[in-house]
Amino acid sequence: MRTSNLNMLFNPRSVAIVGASASPGKLGTITLLSTIAGGFKGKIHPINPNEDEILGLKTYSSVKDVPDEIDIAVICTPSISVSKIVEECIKVGVKFGVVLSAGFGELGEDGKKAEKKMAEVARGEKMRLIGPNCMGMGSAASKLYASLNFTIPKPGNASIVSQSGTLATFITIEASRQGVGINKYVSSGNEADLHMEDFLSYYADDPETKVVAAFIEGVRDGRRFMDVSKRITKNKPFIVIKGGTTEIGAAAASSHTGSLSGSNYVFDAVCRQAGIIRVSNYMEMIDLLRAFSFSSLPKGRNVGMVSSQGGMGVLAADACVKYGLNLPKLTKGSMNELNSFLPYMWSHKNPIDITGGTMDPTAFTRSLEVLLQQRDIQSVLCLAPIYSSYFDTVRAQISNDMRDISELIPAEMIEAVDEAAVDDLVKLKKKYNKPIVGIGFLSRRESNAVKLLQDNGILIYETPDQAAYVLSKLADYNEYQKGCSIWQSS
Repeated sequence: MRTSNLNMLFNPRSVAIVGASASPGKLGTITLLSTIAGGFKGKIHPINPNEDEILGLKTYSSVKDVPDEIDIAVICTPSISVSKIVEECIKVGVKFGVVLSAGFGELGEDGKKAEKKMAEVARGEKMRLIGPNCMGMGSAASKLYASLNFTIPKPGNASIVSQSGTLATFITIEASRQGVGINKYVSSGNEADLHMEDFLSYYADDPETKVVAAFIEGVRDGRRFMDVSKRITKNKPFIVIKGGTTEIGAAAASSHTGSLSGSNYVFDAVCRQAGIIRVSNYMEMIDLLRAFSFSSLPKGRNVGMVSSQGGMGVLAADACVKYGLNLPKLTKGSMNELNSFLPYMWSHKNPIDITGGTMDPTAFTRSLEVLLQQRDIQSVLCLAPIYSSYFDTVRAQISNDMRDISELIPAEMIEAVDEAAVDDLVKLKKKYNKPIVGIGFLSRRESNAVKLLQDNGILIYETPDQAAYVLSKLADYNEYQKGCSIWQSS
């Protein structure tokens, strides 16, 4: 299909919730609540033959009774009734059906035959289906969040398709919690009609989508998946988790959505050829969604490092080597500049350890700037001087009779130190426009300092491994894009 036809799915004027309810525990209840709470801009039509009104909305016995055109029907009824509902939707010209109902191909051959027939009937009448056995979908532009998991994310520029509804929810909500905005998400379920590749193809051309992510249990059309992936990675990062990589996992995928998982080795090769960034779990995916949403790309793999804690610098250096990053030597000019303000016991090499005994409060920022000025250093990793979370954690452990002592260092003073550090880091980022990634010792992602840094393109991660991993993947994608440019111009 022409994926431009999916515009109506993500920008509908009206939606019917078939099986809508106000009874606790029912799919139709949560789905209707999610649709209302998300702030959908169009009309919402609950469908339930036993109700006149649900949650303040006029309710209809059938889609045939709705006086307005319906763009999307979200179907939340038992599987035995779904085919009849789809036929009724066809008769009134519904464009898309989002079938949340389970009990189809994931149960075996009879279920597969039923969903195949339903999809063929719908497609023959120009109605397209998402699912069945899916969690729903969401779109920031229309504020439509028709989800049985009540999935209402922070709006942004990352779009997701997942063959697992639960993973779609986890990734979407955890990414939102970490400040990453989601533009569109789709739980594709059993893919009786519309497949994962259809949504990926749409994302490839979607100007509102800057980063694409997918959870994949099985690929049905390998050639199309390869072609669509290359279209995406030409202009946008594409991050993928592949499930079913073991014999047991593959069996679980088959019983979950009826997917055929395929060879893990072949999928690895496809990822390398298409420039897909493959991750092993959803937390790695979210780390990279943050990175590609906020950070600039490094122009190479050379990293400069600075900290005042030698042990953390050692771990960070090990992590850089582990992920294929380089730590170039400091130039003579850099050495001379650092010698002019650092104490004699500084490390005299990259990573720069300014040592914990340094009395100059500007030593960290000045050292960071020396690294950013050195031409062959393309990104910087540092132990971010953000301390308010650390002091909050320690204060919580102090006994009540000692609380007065802890107040000798007022929270306002620590926050002022954080604010000054943030201001310095942001100025350096704007001046040199090289990626700066920080390791935040006990730094909370929800702290004002960390949020301000992230909004200005400076990412804070909890461990050296996370920080080095993210930098390596940013560099990988930059190298892939350079290779594409060379190939296209040759």
